[in-house]
Amino acid sequence: MAGRYLVCDAPDPAEKVGYYTLAGLPGDPRVDIDPSGEHGFKYDLSQLPAGEYSLRVSACNEWTCSLPAPFTFTALGAPAQPTGLRILQSL
Repeated sequence: MAGRYLVCDAPDPAEKVGYYTLAGLPGDPRVDIDPSGEHGFKYDLSQLPAGEYSLRVSACNEWTCSLPAPFTFTALGAPAQPTGLRILQSL
């Protein structure tokens, strides 16, 4: 399955951000993500089960975290296999 990613688009955030906190995943675990790459972070969401999600992302430094930015989306499941189809040949 192709990846579905949550990507931070902050310009050069590593200078001011120590880590990001992602909350709202199934079971409501909190995930801390270190800044990396050209973006602040890139988090793979492709393994989420189908359903509606309301994630919250905060940027943190050694003193505090920002107010959480909401990100709401629906993860679609795999399409169901078709049933009851018949192929007819016409002359």
